[in-house]
Amino acid sequence: MTDVVKPVCTLEDVERMVTKLGIMAAITNREGAILFSNGLFRTFFSHLGSDIREIQPLASVFSAEHKGIHCIRTFTAQERSLLAAEISLEIADRDRVLVFLFFDVDADVLVSEEQQAMRERLELLQAILDASAEGLMFVNTDGIITYINHSYEVIHNVRAENVIGRHVTDIIENTRMHLVVKTGIPEIAEFQLESKRRYVVSRIPVFKDNQLIGAIGEIIFRDFDKVEVLAYKVERLKQQLEFYRNRPEVNQDLRYTADDIVAVAAGSENAKCTALRVAPTDSTVLLLGESGVGKEVYAHAIHAMSLRSRGPFIRVNCSAIVESLFESELFGYAEGAFTGAAKGGRAGKFELANMGTIFLDEIADMPLEAQAKLLRVLQEQEVEKLGGGKQIKVDVRVIAATNQDLKKLIREGKFRKDLFFRINVIPICIPPLRERPEDVSKLASVFWEQLSRKHGGHYKTLSADAMAFLHQYEWPGNVRELHNLLERAIAIVRDHQITAGHLRVLLQGGVAVPDGSSTEDCRLEVAVEAAERKALSTALARCNNNRAQAARLLGITRPLLYKKMHQYQLL
Repeated sequence: MTDVVKPVCTLEDVERMVTKLGIMAAITNREGAILFSNGLFRTFFSHLGSDIREIQPLASVFSAEHKGIHCIRTFTAQERSLLAAEISLEIADRDRVLVFLFFDVDADVLVSEEQQAMRERLELLQAILDASAEGLMFVNTDGIITYINHSYEVIHNVRAENVIGRHVTDIIENTRMHLVVKTGIPEIAEFQLESKRRYVVSRIPVFKDNQLIGAIGEIIFRDFDKVEVLAYKVERLKQQLEFYRNRPEVNQDLRYTADDIVAVAAGSENAKCTALRVAPTDSTVLLLGESGVGKEVYAHAIHAMSLRSRGPFIRVNCSAIVESLFESELFGYAEGAFTGAAKGGRAGKFELANMGTIFLDEIADMPLEAQAKLLRVLQEQEVEKLGGGKQIKVDVRVIAATNQDLKKLIREGKFRKDLFFRINVIPICIPPLRERPEDVSKLASVFWEQLSRKHGGHYKTLSADAMAFLHQYEWPGNVRELHNLLERAIAIVRDHQITAGHLRVLLQGGVAVPDGSSTEDCRLEVAVEAAERKALSTALARCNNNRAQAARLLGITRPLLYKKMHQYQLL
């Protein structure tokens, strides 16, 4: 549609409009000669000749070319205050005419400040109409367009002066605005095809004093693709609501939040910030880092900060699943899929994680065959149970983690390249503890407080030289090794203050002995006692003070373990 539109409104049409108005009105040509006036105008300006420029304040109107609605001004005539407005119109068979409207107002009320306030309110109203609607128009009861806003001009590539005054069917193809002003029945959120583009529009009749005076047409969506996206989001929200309403209460195994991520050093702070930024999205996250750096803490925190936080969090340790059971563990199996299959089948991890998050830990250890099936699940968002032919749709956010070099494994043919690119959407590299020594003090304080509550060791403290030792140590086992060392210290060491010496002995698998004792005594009795003490301490340290496991590791019964611990004061 071009900017040039031939006018179809005639002088007679404008005269009929002016006659119906309840205010003084006159029509002139571009030189000011009065072509027509209504009765109210002729009565008030009975002394006036055939030239409207005899009304002195209007003489300046003809000194410039105006289009559309021009200035609103006030002047006094016959001891009355009049508010005047000029409308410039193009009509058939004539170049242009001017319509003057005169409002009789009280001069004592409409002072200049109030006139300015009125103008500002009108400008504000115009700005609101331009900003609040994609495309807005108003037609009268005859289907004539009397108003369009700026966005309507942009959408349809037209100008207001070329559209106002024309019948709506001449401007918009397939329109129903002229029918709405006849029936008075609103049409809400209807589809309309125009110039090979699909719109969603509403057509709303307007009533005043129970009389239909026209209709408003509004484009709700100018791009139909937005409607489809919105419909998808609404449908997904309905599915989530239905899921949360009907799902049984499950243990989500969610133990950590963002508050549990200690990030003082620059490297760990960058990793945490990235995790928090991507948490609200559904993007796949790949956590990279050495064993023990806290990848699982990050996975828990990302889920807790996501829009899926009320959904399940399912953890899968890929290195702990037997290769032959991978498919049934991840995707489930149908009844009778194999000998010994449970009656009714079993849901896989992906099905259990529906509307939530699945954490694939140590994904590098996943067999190649399982990697191919996982890739399909990630691409299609559907699983097929082992022994079942039905595809089950799942809505799952994936977080993967590994301590291995996936690119190296790809070169060695041990990891699928296409799966790597599918999970490497948001990689987050968590630096090892030796590269972020600034985090050690904070981590030690957090762990010490937690362990004190767990083991009842509130009276124990770390000495200054112990804290210095923690900073100097390289931590090959990363955060996990720091946590385990502090747990051994608080559970095993009897002294109130734990020193660097205690920590060195514990790292070597032993336990600090009380002052005055000597392990250099060569008597057999002393040597046996020292050996038993070290064996007990090492076993307890390796098993994180789990007495049952320590007893099995030592090859003795639990009663004998308790007896020896009491004998060597290791309780």
